[in-house]
Amino acid sequence: MRFLASLLTTAPLLLLRLASAQLPQKDGSTVVFGTSGTYPRAVRLADNSLLGTYTLADSTNQSLVTVRSTDNGASWAPLGTVVTNISAIHELGNSYVHQLPDGKVLCAFRNHDLGNGRDADPTYYRITVCLSEDLGETWRYLSTPAQMPGGPDGVWEPFLQNALDGSLQLYYSKETGSGGQDSILRRSTDGGKTWSAEQTFTGQDTNARDGMLGVARTAANSASKVAIFESGDANGHFTVHTMRTADDDASWDSRGLVYENETASAGAPQIIRVGSRMVASFGTNEDGGVWPQGAMKVMVSTDQGKTWASKTTVHVLPAMWAGLLALDDKSFLALYETGGTSYAQKMTFP
Repeated sequence: MRFLASLLTTAPLLLLRLASAQLPQKDGSTVVFGTSGTYPRAVRLADNSLLGTYTLADSTNQSLVTVRSTDNGASWAPLGTVVTNISAIHELGNSYVHQLPDGKVLCAFRNHDLGNGRDADPTYYRITVCLSEDLGETWRYLSTPAQMPGGPDGVWEPFLQNALDGSLQLYYSKETGSGGQDSILRRSTDGGKTWSAEQTFTGQDTNARDGMLGVARTAANSASKVAIFESGDANGHFTVHTMRTADDDASWDSRGLVYENETASAGAPQIIRVGSRMVASFGTNEDGGVWPQGAMKVMVSTDQGKTWASKTTVHVLPAMWAGLLALDDKSFLALYETGGTSYAQKMTFP
């Protein structure tokens, strides 16, 4: 009886310690990623530096700018400008940088005309790709993989990744009318100059609003990948889901659930692999705020993205349009915007 009583006492503590071992912890203070801007994203380049991008705004213009870190994300310095336009007649955003195997760097972004002003639907939608041959300092136009005439439906939130066969994969979201939005994939075999026809891989069997894509391999050089996205219903309630591919995007399995809250929304997710774990981030207003305002939280998967647990708050309300970047097998950067400034917070597993 004494042994049983001891077991009943110690078992919950052991389970709590095991759960805590999966929780990433803040490692140091937050650092400024970019001022007067939002939608921070970053990648590691072949020279081991980090290249970031975000949307910079002032009273007249919007610009997509780059920043650089040579100390593994401990500090960031301004680097270059991808594009600038007058914000009253043009909308720029959702920039994502990516390095090709030949060392050149691409930046994909939304690039919309606002012929009727900022309070009306865009008059033309584009996903544009620009090219840098000096690691993100100077840029020139390369291609327009997707474009649509103006109206209520458009294209958004591009994400780039190298395929195992040497081609380039572009993911983005495309609105389909009546509140629907699908996840789209296109491929390029010439470094982003020309693109294949679109392939829809989420949303074709539902009228949900799928969007804000991120994609990560379950292991280095593995054909198995997990795509993460938000999905909104007709009532404007958002949840976070995944799709899996075992053949580097040739085919996709049915969707899985990462996180939902019946009384609050969760969305704007991203996903990375950190060692043997996968980490998913999302914003949620379950602790307060009017959606899409919310806190940034992360969850962890130890079975290659099949199940998720260990929810951890990175930053309380407001923490907007978050991104992730793996640093090594135990740590990563959580990127987010709050109060008009973008920040980077290092997170480390015990």
